[in-house]
Amino acid sequence: MKWLVVLVLVSFGGAAWGQWEPTARLGLSAAPDSYVPTIRPEVGAPFTLYVVLTGLEGVEVLPFDLAAVSWVVHTECCGDSPVGVTSLVYAGGVVAAGDPYEMVETTTVDCPGGHTVLLATATFEWLLEGEDQFLLSAGSLTGALGCDDSAHLLQTLTVEVIGVDPTPSEGSSWSQIKQLFGVERSRS
Repeated sequence: MKWLVVLVLVSFGGAAWGQWEPTARLGLSAAPDSYVPTIRPEVGAPFTLYVVLTGLEGVEVLPFDLAAVSWVVHTECCGDSPVGVTSLVYAGGVVAAGDPYEMVETTTVDCPGGHTVLLATATFEWLLEGEDQFLLSAGSLTGALGCDDSAHLLQTLTVEVIGVDPTPSEGSSWSQIKQLFGVERSRS
């Protein structure tokens, strides 16, 4: 009997494992219409990240149209992040409720698809001093439900936050100071 169970698992295991492969990614991005993995905000100033659903590769179209997904914002690695979500605005056509640190239950009105689906815009503000380089992410709690009632496992997207000191250091050159404030020299 024991060998029969092993034989069944080996025979049908490949099909079962295929159902558990991620088909899309959900998480934070520095851009609303594609996955951008890094943001360089000024330390102490509010900054914006986007909760997006996108294909497994940057140019890949989602293999389903989104009906519903539950997600959460969290920090990565070692302890608390020095920033917190102070505002969350849901995208048009998205009906959502919940706390971004516990669970946001999201449903869509028009079953959006394509390369990237914007779920929400999150404003972060610095709450603690100290760390100026860290990771933030949002991840699916339930997987996604397609409009055809198909279930989809999702990978998590992470954003690296690299805080930029707004004050030039004493030894900074004039070109470094101009670069800090985005002043570029045009050449004719």
